[in-house]
Amino acid sequence: MVRLAGKVAVIFGGARGIGLATVKEFLAEGAVVFASDIREPAAQLDGYRHSLVDATDETAVNDFVAGVIEDAGRIDVLVNNVGVHLAKPLTETTLEDFDNIFTLNVRAAFLGTRAVLPHMLAQRSGSIITTSSNGGMMGRPSDPVYNATKHALVGLTKSLAVAHAHQGIRANTVNPGAIDTDMLRSTLASPDDFEAKQHQLVASTPAARVGEATEVAKAILFLATDESRFINGAVLPIDGAKSAGAMPSNRYSLDFDLGVR
Repeated sequence: MVRLAGKVAVIFGGARGIGLATVKEFLAEGAVVFASDIREPAAQLDGYRHSLVDATDETAVNDFVAGVIEDAGRIDVLVNNVGVHLAKPLTETTLEDFDNIFTLNVRAAFLGTRAVLPHMLAQRSGSIITTSSNGGMMGRPSDPVYNATKHALVGLTKSLAVAHAHQGIRANTVNPGAIDTDMLRSTLASPDDFEAKQHQLVASTPAARVGEATEVAKAILFLATDESRFINGAVLPIDGAKSAGAMPSNRYSLDFDLGVR
């Protein structure tokens, strides 16, 4: 039996990377999927509806959600997957940088959740999954303001879980580390640098590799299904144990064997 049969899912940020991988997983498990992004999907898929929506625009988000309700009658799963990275120390971060990243990473999740939550409360069921980061679980020296946005998403999610668990609502975050997506590759000087820079990318990752978007999408799928019905307010790292603690000192090396799988 498919695991999301009869479920209606809304995915904000579904055109690339983790979002598009989640669309694929949900479709394979029988969900009715409504995805949105400011871009067209990177791959053409059959069986779902993709809309161009600015997830930071209150009216656009509300209209999109209202359209889903009109077409499908309910929303069972919400995936908040809108976000950008900002690799700047605090002293080099402008007020414009700060406002922009909080708008994209936090306001988008707030607007999407606020639009969907009343419908979930009315049906007394629903799973809200928000993409945070392992930077939302620990301090990192190179991207403090980005990490602040990801901590905000964790706080919002935990508070939603506590407030609405008795009403059938679940709220959880997934917290990826280095995942091979367009966003990760965009942090490099050139997309061609990815292979050459993998040692640097995984020098602080115990698993000694970069993750795949599908690995995050499968975790999101699990949190969307009834298999996880007693998991609420969880913060799930998907980062090859990076956020679990410090490694032995000899592992922080740029020449470590990347063959480990």
